[in-house]
Amino acid sequence: MSATTDDRNRELAQLVDAMTATDGLFDTAWPGLRVSRISSPIARVPVTYLPSLCVVVQGQKRIFLGGETYTYNPANYLVSPLAMPLEMEILAATRNHPVLGLGLEIDLAQVSELMLSIDDPTAATPRSSCCQKALFVSQTGPAIQDALIRLLKSLANPTDLRVLGPAITREVLYRLLQGEQSGQIRQLVQNGSSGHRVAGVVRYLSENFGERLSIEDIAQHAGMSPSSLHQKFREVTGMSPLQYLKKIRLHHARTAMVEQGLNAREAGYRVGYGNPSQFSREFKRMFGVPPAQLVKELLGAGG
Repeated sequence: MSATTDDRNRELAQLVDAMTATDGLFDTAWPGLRVSRISSPIARVPVTYLPSLCVVVQGQKRIFLGGETYTYNPANYLVSPLAMPLEMEILAATRNHPVLGLGLEIDLAQVSELMLSIDDPTAATPRSSCCQKALFVSQTGPAIQDALIRLLKSLANPTDLRVLGPAITREVLYRLLQGEQSGQIRQLVQNGSSGHRVAGVVRYLSENFGERLSIEDIAQHAGMSPSSLHQKFREVTGMSPLQYLKKIRLHHARTAMVEQGLNAREAGYRVGYGNPSQFSREFKRMFGVPPAQLVKELLGAGG
C-alpha cells in the first residue's frame, strides 16, 4: 500500500523529533538545512527568515508581514525567497506536542540555472506586469514530502549525503518551480524584471547594512528613481527600503550583543547607528524592551 500524505508527514515529524532533543534551531550536516523544536507558545516576536523553504511537520506557525498574516502547518509550506525581517507567533505548543519544523535555504542563482533547464528556449518568456509579494504559502504535495524525507534520511550517512544531497536539493527547487506560486519565485530571477531589481537591492542592503545609506544611494545602486524603487520594493517586501534596512540593522545588532558580547553602543555603531539614543529607542520599539534588558533575558534563558 502506497504511503499517504499523512504517513509522509508522520515520518517527517519522527525524523525531525529525533534530531531535536531540546528546543531551538539546529544546523544539520547539509549546509542550509536546519531543524527546529518549540515546546511552548511564543507571543508575536520579530524574526529574520533567510531565503528558504519552511515546513512545519507538526503544529502551526503564524508569520506576519506588514498587514498580512501567513499561517502554515503540515498541510502547506511557506517560501521566503529573500532574506526577510518578519514577525512570528506560536499559539499552541507543549512539551508533549511541540511545533517541529525544518528550513532549507534557497539559492536564487541555483533557481535561475534550473529555470534554464526547465524552460523551452524557443518559447517567449512570460513577464510579470508588476511585482508580487516575495512571501507565499502553498499546499504541500507528496513530491516535496518525499524529497525532504530522503534528504533527512541521508544525513545519517555522509556518503549518501555527499552523493545524493545536491540532487535532492535541486529536486526540491524544481518542485517549487512547478508549484502554483512558481511565478513569485521566477519574477525574482527574471533578468530585467522589477522583482529581479528588488532582489538585487535586498542583497545589497543585506551586505552593506553597516554603511550610512540614503534612499538616493540605494536607488542609484538599483538604477531606479527613488519613487519607483519605493513602490516596487514595497510591493515585493511589504515595507520601504529604509524600513527594511532599519529592521535588518536591529536584528544584526541583537545578534552581535548576544553572540559577541557587544554593548548597545558598540552594536549600534557597528550596524550604522551614529546616535546611541536613537538606536536604543528604535531597538525598544521593535523588540519591546531596551537592548541591555533583552540581552539579559536571552542569556538568562540560555539564548
